[in-house]
Amino acid sequence: MKRILVIPAVALAVLAVAGPAAAAPLPGEIVHTETVSMSDGAPITVGFTKWPIRSLQSLDFTFEPAGGIDGRTGLLTTVSPSGDRRGLKGIVLQRRGDAIVLPRHPRADQVWGLDVVSLPEEGTWRFEFAVENAGRTSSGVLPIQAIEQPGPPLGLSWTIALLPWAPVVALAAAGWMRTRAIRRGAKPGWSG
Repeated sequence: MKRILVIPAVALAVLAVAGPAAAAPLPGEIVHTETVSMSDGAPITVGFTKWPIRSLQSLDFTFEPAGGIDGRTGLLTTVSPSGDRRGLKGIVLQRRGDAIVLPRHPRADQVWGLDVVSLPEEGTWRFEFAVENAGRTSSGVLPIQAIEQPGPPLGLSWTIALLPWAPVVALAAAGWMRTRAIRRGAKPGWSG
């Protein structure tokens, strides 16, 4: 009977301690910040977990307007170097037109943020901000330079990664051809 009560008590204690730790604001992860001047004079601080930014490299963005995010809605339009206004593709987020409605960051709920995203092209990106507050909208723009992707080109990376599987493919092909020859030479029969 005591064991039955001890196990849930330990589980609750672990959850009570782990909850605040999981919600902690990205400790030591923000390595660079930029300040965006907005049209109403209240700046937004944009934080990056990696700097410089490389294309196709995952990172987190945080967006913290002066005065906090309560009672406000943040919209972000990402414009790729090629001019695509829906630059960040594949992200399941709420959109309003081309703009992403900024959610609270999953590990720092006092700021808006994008968790584990990457910029798919190298070049100069434009982050266009709009902050709606009490019927007023302020706007600002942050140019961000994404340099070349880390590591070798993708084609070379995939080729090197798949090379160890070449003998497996050769063995499977040889086995298929051998059994194919055996199947062709077999006479149909009934064993019943």
